[in-house]
Amino acid sequence: MIDDSSEDNSSTLDAADRRILRALQADGRLSNKALARLVNLSESATWTRTRRLFATGVIRAVRAVLDPAALGQPTLVLVGVVLDRSTRDSFAAFEAAVRALPEVLDCHLVAGEVDYFLRVRTDDIASFTRFHGTHILALPGVRQVRTFFVLSEVKSDAPLAV
Repeated sequence: MIDDSSEDNSSTLDAADRRILRALQADGRLSNKALARLVNLSESATWTRTRRLFATGVIRAVRAVLDPAALGQPTLVLVGVVLDRSTRDSFAAFEAAVRALPEVLDCHLVAGEVDYFLRVRTDDIASFTRFHGTHILALPGVRQVRTFFVLSEVKSDAPLAV
């Protein structure tokens, strides 16, 4: 069973919880009735478990996965950013500024040759070039930027192993 503590929830998930999670990752639009059939539980048990998975943060959200090309944003760029300082304040300022940029889909603090990796979506190379010059280089503390244009998305948005 899942508890409400802030500890790692993965160790408290039982087989039924894991079946629910796998099913919802495959299709987040399942009705409770269809989900219950898939996971071999009653509708009330499925509803209770699903609500608990949301309440404890195991399920953070349910949303549609959109086709970037259909929305005019086919260009995916990975951007490595090196900051001029490695302090708590410089990281906080950079992260706050990045959160305000809708073109940045993901931002990860990493260990290695760069401080952050960003995943950026734009219309084309020209629009990324403008975005780079007006937004990325203007982010607080940026010393160096390394840009990688994605040629093919081999695997993305894969479900987590449950």
